[in-house]
Amino acid sequence: MKAGKISYPGVSVAAGGALGIIGVFLTWFSFSYAANGQGIVVHLSGLHDWSGSVALVAAFGAFGFGAAYVIMEDTQIRRVMGILMSISSAFLLFMPIVGMLRLDSVADVPGASTSFGDGMVISFVGGVIAVAGSFLAARAKDASEAAPAEAETEATATA
Repeated sequence: MKAGKISYPGVSVAAGGALGIIGVFLTWFSFSYAANGQGIVVHLSGLHDWSGSVALVAAFGAFGFGAAYVIMEDTQIRRVMGILMSISSAFLLFMPIVGMLRLDSVADVPGASTSFGDGMVISFVGGVIAVAGSFLAARAKDASEAAPAEAETEATATA
């Protein structure tokens, strides 16, 4: 990274990862049922299902790889970090969707009504931000690789 220049794609992937981490610890699932004439509501974090656990690992990966993408200057390391943050971001985006599809299997109480919570939405938004940042990092890498090739072509044409 050049002095004074911030890698915004890396920052957005790290921010999306941070949102994903926060979202997993909030309510992913809630279900309500009636017992003994009382209405009972249960809120579960993302860690109560495997989809939330995978989302947490992906969120930590996106956060870490995004931060490394910002800090590192070597182009080879940044290329690897770009690939790893793309994979982590894709998993972070996909796991809340899997969690939404698993709503009925989380509550094993007959007759319970289930819904997804705010944490799942926050994790999904974090995944969207992280995937957008990964896409921008891939485009920036393509542009930086194309620039030296164009400069070389222009230098040979003028000579």
